Amino acid sequence: MKYKVSDKTRIILEHILYVAEKSSKTVQFCFTKGEQQYYITPKRDLLVSFKLDTPIKFDYPIANLKTFLSKAADLDSDKIKTNKDTLYLASKNDIREFTGKRVVQNIKFKLKDLETNHSLSKYKYLNIIGDSKNCVLRYQNHIWNWWFDDKDKKILPLGKSSRKFRYIIERSKLRLLPNNYQLILREDIIQFQLKHLNYYFAPEVYWTKQSVKDWVSSDRLVKDKDLIKRYKTVGLMTN
Repeated sequence: MKYKVSDKTRIILEHILYVAEKSSKTVQFCFTKGEQQYYITPKRDLLVSFKLDTPIKFDYPIANLKTFLSKAADLDSDKIKTNKDTLYLASKNDIREFTGKRVVQNIKFKLKDLETNHSLSKYKYLNIIGDSKNCVLRYQNHIWNWWFDDKDKKILPLGKSSRKFRYIIERSKLRLLPNNYQLILREDIIQFQLKHLNYYFAPEVYWTKQSVKDWVSSDRLVKDKDLIKRYKTVGLMTN
């Protein structure tokens, strides 16, 4: 049997290669029988799911996605060169761990938000924060700890929020196809959805409900007036 890979599917596979090459020298993939397809990184910090234009009737494992995409050959069930069992693929449990978690919040994440994320290269981390009313994107480096406010940050509004939460992801990991997305925050997963294409990220750390804390800074920790004056003189505290 043969199967023709559509241009749309090839674009998604090329993007998976672009996303995954950062953490894996050789990107492996497997077309699985049916319509729904999955890719997971070896570090298990990202799952990508998408649907084929037309279902495939056989499994087709690919040991090197980059080599595969350099050719324009159709899939042929009689010419499979790789044993599926030797590849690192998403298991049913992996898929359940990423896709089956309870939804915390659903927010629009537009192309301009993605472009802004790419432009703020001076910051290492993106914080997605809800305060029961509004959601904001807070870019910060977190040199000391996750909750320390060193005043070097960029805060941008994202939309409305109905509860308290905070998710942190390394800014550079958001290598998505340029488009508008639905941002779905799950119990311990950050999901970006574009129709049938989904990116599921494991956050660096996250908090929800009562576990969401207040920000701390040296300004709040130092009470002695003479010390405050001295620290301000040498630039260790702000006015």
